[in-house]
Amino acid sequence: MPLKELTNNVLDAFSKRNQKRMRKVNDQILEALMSSFSAEMFRLAVISYVLSKILAKPRFYGRAYREGMYRLEQVLQHMVRVSGSREKYSTALDNLEETVRGMESEDPRFVKSLMEKGRLKTAAILYAQGMSLSLASELTGVPKQDIMDYSGKTMMADRVMDTVSMKERIKSAKRIFG
Repeated sequence: MPLKELTNNVLDAFSKRNQKRMRKVNDQILEALMSSFSAEMFRLAVISYVLSKILAKPRFYGRAYREGMYRLEQVLQHMVRVSGSREKYSTALDNLEETVRGMESEDPRFVKSLMEKGRLKTAAILYAQGMSLSLASELTGVPKQDIMDYSGKTMMADRVMDTVSMKERIKSAKRIFG
């Protein structure tokens, strides 16, 4: 599925404040990520996870976060429009991440930021779906030990149904590294 379509799906789920739909969109992005990894797609997977967490928390619907929620929606709309330009899309992703960090700074309850947790969980899902630990770590920038710890504590590999055969792993690695 193309980046623009996936970004539009994220925007649609967020605009409707539909956390369940956002989780499904995250699954679609992860599926696309396994077959064709890109930095933008990885960051979109992290963002969709983070937005699903935001949508699940009632406090983010309060008056204190109204401006931040509006800003997130505006940036997502911009991302759909600029999805053909890697540079503009990446800048929009930076803006979205900064908005999330700003919203989190108002409520510092988390040991790990939502963005850090999103990166870790996304890397762990890629590993659980059959990507090698080394490749998942290299592509996402998440340390191997963190991925293994998270995967082990959550028993993620036992819960992920869609695994990738060795043949598909090799094909995927060849596509990524040319």
